[in-house]
Amino acid sequence: MKPNCHRTTAAFTGIGILALWALACPAQVPVQVQAVQPAAAERNPAALATLSRPTGRFGRTLGLPKDGKDLYIPDEDYIRFPLPPGAEAYADVDALKIKSMMGEVTAISRKSRDDGNQYWGRIPGTPYDRMTQDWVMAQFEKLSLADVRRQEIAMKPLWYPTEWTAEFTVDGRTQALKTVFPITESPPTTGDGITAPVVWVGLGTAADFQGRDVNGKTVMIYSLPTPGGRDHSADWSGAVRRANDAGAAIILVEMGFPGNAQSEPEGAVGTAAPTVTITPDEANLIRDQLDQGRPVSFHLRLATEERRGLKTGNIWGVLPAASKEQILIMAHTDAFFEGAMDNASGLAMMLDIARHYAAVPQAQRPRTLVFLTTPDHHHGSEGIHWVRDNYDWSNVALIVNAEHPSQTLLYSLDAGVMTANEVGARRWFVGGSDALRALVRQTFREFGVATYRKSEVSPGGELSQIYAKAPSFHIIDHVIYHTTLDTADLVPAWGIEAATRAFLKIIDKVNTMTKQEIAAAPTDLADPSRPVR
Repeated sequence: MKPNCHRTTAAFTGIGILALWALACPAQVPVQVQAVQPAAAERNPAALATLSRPTGRFGRTLGLPKDGKDLYIPDEDYIRFPLPPGAEAYADVDALKIKSMMGEVTAISRKSRDDGNQYWGRIPGTPYDRMTQDWVMAQFEKLSLADVRRQEIAMKPLWYPTEWTAEFTVDGRTQALKTVFPITESPPTTGDGITAPVVWVGLGTAADFQGRDVNGKTVMIYSLPTPGGRDHSADWSGAVRRANDAGAAIILVEMGFPGNAQSEPEGAVGTAAPTVTITPDEANLIRDQLDQGRPVSFHLRLATEERRGLKTGNIWGVLPAASKEQILIMAHTDAFFEGAMDNASGLAMMLDIARHYAAVPQAQRPRTLVFLTTPDHHHGSEGIHWVRDNYDWSNVALIVNAEHPSQTLLYSLDAGVMTANEVGARRWFVGGSDALRALVRQTFREFGVATYRKSEVSPGGELSQIYAKAPSFHIIDHVIYHTTLDTADLVPAWGIEAATRAFLKIIDKVNTMTKQEIAAAPTDLADPSRPVR
């Protein structure tokens, strides 16, 4: 028998997961072997280089969310940046109240789950999407915003998985798998589902597929979150596409978050094979059998439907001011799973910005503040597309996007994960003049809002659809989103506090600038924080 290959881990960095559980071993090559009997494995446990075995340096290897009691950190234990001198105007930001508001939003997601939906969250076009819109309208009205209204938006057909089951079989014994989750736009199975032998291809590089016959097989790929649950290596490296083009019957993607967190990433659009994720905890059950030379078969039954004629809605509210010039402040409302960071945190932050300015007399507000929530961010972006194509942009001086403002700093540690009592760094974008960029960067430093060294070339998130329409800025944390890790337990209150205060000061300073000063073309191309092109 060929020896077991080595498996190594690479660290989460200070800004999130850059590479996690990277596999240093080649894909398994089929060999003629006799099955290892359990008694032999027990006599020689060191021969089984199982991923689930801890090293012991920091005690028991931990994973999330299963070990939350050991890893979640109370808000009061996080590092908190004090209010800077001269920033007393922003002392009214109450992070714990903002976080409590987040909890009202995530409760809507949990109701979706508790009502029996396997595909759960604030999914656009569902009753839980409507509940979230109603909640936002009630908050706007409570703050006495003007012109509070729902703008109905027609959705494109919604891919929706209605039911699925998965199991694997070894030596005639079958075990159900509880954490398998379909990737967006995966094709369904037919009849009683698909059963196919499992073939492990590591990271799924071109080299991993060389000389491999995966036609009609369950192709199992390890995917690195880069850094999080939406962007992952099996997608951007082409591994999913390679498996599909090689005739895979099923594509099974192990998402590298140590523990039992389910993931709903991207990467199945255009595949002919049903494509699903699985957690490391359950993937290890399969991989340990493959390591022992035992044939493993995988069975999947996945039902999906295309829902047509659905409606969703943008929610609008306005704080009038002395001027007709506007600052548009927005947040998206939809989410997979609880969606605490993505984007209950941004939504609650936006509402606290509205609360702050609602307390300022209209005559003292230099520019009209337009507040907007958009749905359908994770599906077709129809809400923000309408804004992009139909809104009157002539009076808009600045766009402020509130999206994923705070997340616990995470590290991979041995074969597991470790949390730190610090807020992770965010990706960021500023569109507009050098003066606006300098203002945003300086204010983030002043309030302790950590960011990546380089800004985005163009923004992701909801801002991606409209940043060309007016000067804009945002920050986005992007590790735990699109996973069941995305709960309030990993959204530090002080990170929201720092971001909210920084956003308020930026808005106030922008209100001392003319539209021309905000929008002037940048000239300082030597700015070291600009992305490398």
